[in-house]
Amino acid sequence: MTLTTELKEEFKDLYDKVKLCYQCGTCAGGCPVFKQYSSFNPRRVMEKLLAGDISAEIFDEQQIWYCTGCYTCSTRCPQGIDICHVINDMKNIAVKIKNAPPGIITEMTAILETGITAAKSTSALRKRDKLELPEIPPPDMTEIQKLMEVTGVIAKLNALKEDAK
Repeated sequence: MTLTTELKEEFKDLYDKVKLCYQCGTCAGGCPVFKQYSSFNPRRVMEKLLAGDISAEIFDEQQIWYCTGCYTCSTRCPQGIDICHVINDMKNIAVKIKNAPPGIITEMTAILETGITAAKSTSALRKRDKLELPEIPPPDMTEIQKLMEVTGVIAKLNALKEDAK
């Protein structure tokens, strides 16, 4: 992976965020994804960042995309490192270097077009009806699309789609 000056700066910022990590493993011990899928280990991600190894394991194998963003690692870290935020930053870098999994393109497109990533299941709708809950209102697509536009998500999505061709 060729690093631009901008990416080198971003990795320096990430290192600055994790340099207090002393590899205690508390983040991995509480991670619900790690419990089910041991290939994803937030402690190993921090270890790679501390060592300056930002290539294969983190980006090429796309381990960071398994993080669900539950913030368990961040809330448990004895050093106060916001590990989840660091991993989100890494996902943003992965998009910049065009190394996002194909499913991300599908999800981003679905959000842009419908406001949701998955259709409402028939069984869930039946349960809501049985419980006499109101219909789920459709999302405000104008607001979603505007947010995606001003945050640059649409431009990134278009670039990812172009590269996927």
